[in-house]
Amino acid sequence: MDVRWLRYFVAIAEAGSFSKAARHLGVAQPALSRHVREIEEQLGTSALLRTSRGVTLTEDGELLYTSALNILRQLDSLPSIVGRRGGPVTGRVVIGLPTSANVVLALPLLFAVIERLPGVQIHIIESLSGFLREWVQTGRLDLAVLYDAETSSSLFVERLVEEELCLVGAPHACASLTPEIRLADVARLPLVLPGLPHSMRQLVNEVSIQHNVALDIIAEADSLHILKAVAASGKAFTILARSAARAELDAGTLDAVRVTDPPLRRSVSLARPLLRGSNPAVQEVARLCLDLAAELAREGSWG
Repeated sequence: MDVRWLRYFVAIAEAGSFSKAARHLGVAQPALSRHVREIEEQLGTSALLRTSRGVTLTEDGELLYTSALNILRQLDSLPSIVGRRGGPVTGRVVIGLPTSANVVLALPLLFAVIERLPGVQIHIIESLSGFLREWVQTGRLDLAVLYDAETSSSLFVERLVEEELCLVGAPHACASLTPEIRLADVARLPLVLPGLPHSMRQLVNEVSIQHNVALDIIAEADSLHILKAVAASGKAFTILARSAARAELDAGTLDAVRVTDPPLRRSVSLARPLLRGSNPAVQEVARLCLDLAAELAREGSWG
């Protein structure tokens, strides 16, 4: 099977349509269709479902997509592994960041890679922690920042920081509260939180159940922007890590109150898949993540 076919298939899967992939690749759409048919014939299966709105992956197509990504990444990393020992590190690294970690880590990491690892191309993907966990386990991501993760048979996990979650609201709404608030007292306030299976919501639910506290969740929003906007309006509160609202806290448009009895804490870790060996580019980006997390924690910007 021609490696180009795999690249074409990955591009089609990620674009969600033949026409978008054709424009991105600079390849005629009929040629892409022909190559996909050849892949399907060789494998004896259907990899794509074609609809009027584009294409979606079949179950076998998902397996092919994940396998093709791994193969292509290994091929692309060969120059950094073979024949360049002692030379500059090169390669492409795909890292997934959950939204709140993205706020604090994405730009420092991006600039650090550009400055210190000029031969490395970094691709940052923002998504929910649950999706990132699945993608790094299957090898779609080289690295992922996860919450409350542990090393397992499929993941190697290194701790970055421990984060404390706070009650966040408009300054005038928080002015009537004490500097610290018990979880039982949070239950008297209207909250807007992410829905399940968001990792922060899972943590809040678990702690609330353990302490027999029924929170007043008036709405759900899986958007950090919406959560902060609702909190700033003064019509409800939310629960966030301080780092996720650092700019608004510094600007005075939001205020944060520490939750106690019990506190809401979670570990933030860097995970990489154990399904394949880690190339030098991935190792160097992982080292940068660890160094940056320690630096941000010392500054009080994260944790």
